[in-house]
Amino acid sequence: MNAEIHTLTGAYAINALSETERSAFEEHLARCAACSKEVAELRETAAKLGSAVATPPPESLRPDVLARIRRVRQLPPDEGPIVPLRGRKWPLRATSLAAAAAAVVAIALGIQVISMDRDLDRANDQLSALTDRQAQLSGVLAAPDARVIADDDDVSGSLVVSEKLGKLAFVPGTLPEPAADETYQLWLIGPEGARSAGLLPDPSVSVVAEIGADAEMFGVTVEPKGGSEQPTSDPVVLLALS
Repeated sequence: MNAEIHTLTGAYAINALSETERSAFEEHLARCAACSKEVAELRETAAKLGSAVATPPPESLRPDVLARIRRVRQLPPDEGPIVPLRGRKWPLRATSLAAAAAAVVAIALGIQVISMDRDLDRANDQLSALTDRQAQLSGVLAAPDARVIADDDDVSGSLVVSEKLGKLAFVPGTLPEPAADETYQLWLIGPEGARSAGLLPDPSVSVVAEIGADAEMFGVTVEPKGGSEQPTSDPVVLLALS
């Protein structure tokens, strides 16, 4: 393990080492200034990643749940078999009105259940997407060769790069919200020019992108909504990958 101990900074930063590996690495960490600096940078980046993917519940969630609870009828207590009452039957008109009211309630409940099912499906889709993004971010950060790339003079964002995985995670810094008809677009720049690495729909959320073999620079530009085939503006973030 000694030959590769320098590559454990990422796994150590997110507590992904076994007790034996952790103990050995901490002994090494006390003597290695480079690894100590790398761990500090990765931990700072991990904190930013956690904040970026944290999604607070909508403000409407609590009142919606409470309102729905008030509309749900509780089940009556089980008191054994029902004994029919003997006496005068309800008039036909009252019986018809009761049946009609029951039908209206059933329809309303059916619509409500369908709406709740759709909300649940949408929430499940959002949760699945969030979980997938978290897994990708954690994978890059925990990679044995994970390293942080940042410009000390620029707080617009930083990168966590893993050549072994062929991926990078872009952690936005102080990027302002783009105009309504604009979006941020990520670029990987090499000898053949720039190629898109995807869009950044939310300037506060980290994203993962494939690096590619020929990428030398990473950039972020402001583009028309939907993105462009090639950059149309000067980069607001530009970082060398090597």
